[in-house]
Formats: sequence, C-alpha cells, structure tokens
Amino acid sequence: KVLEAGGAPPIRISIDESRRTTVRPRQQAPIATSTPQQQVITEALEKLITAINQADLSEKEKNKAKSSLRKLLGSKAAASVLGAGARSLAAKYFKG
Repeated sequence: KVLEAGGAPPIRISIDESRRTTVRPRQQAPIATSTPQQQVITEALEKLITAINQADLSEKEKNKAKSSLRKLLGSKAAASVLGAGARSLAAKYFKG
C-alpha cells in the first residue's frame, strides 16, 4: 500500500557499501596435460588410424581393425597410459 499511495516507507532500508564482501571467481579445474610419452603414443595411434583408413583393404577388414582400436582406447589400460589422449582419439575418430 505504501508504493500505491506514494507515502514514506514504514522502515528505512540502507545498504552499507563498506561491508560488502567480494566473491572470488571459482578456480577452473586444471586442464589435463599430456606427458611427452603420452603425446608420442597418441600421435602414433593417429598415424595407425590414418593408415588403416588408407589401406588397400575391404571395408569389413578396416572396420574390424578400427573396432579393435576402439576397444583398446576405451579400456582402463589405455586411459591409464594415455590419459585424456585416449578419450580424445576415441571421440575424434570413433564417433557414435
């Protein structure tokens, strides 16, 4: 009713700017970095995938080889050795 009538509010509200606290932005999670060994292995696997795709083989044989690689990249062992590189390769070359 105070707003409608245009009268003075029954309680005065003021904000003390000196008591404001600042909120620090959240720190981002650390970006997974690859070791030089992981990078070498990842690059070698990329070359292998490219070689399979370019090989003079039937599509059935190519798919069989790529299926084996997909299983390898999805394994715990690959995740342990390659870290994020295994997921990256799987996402890049084996979508779906």
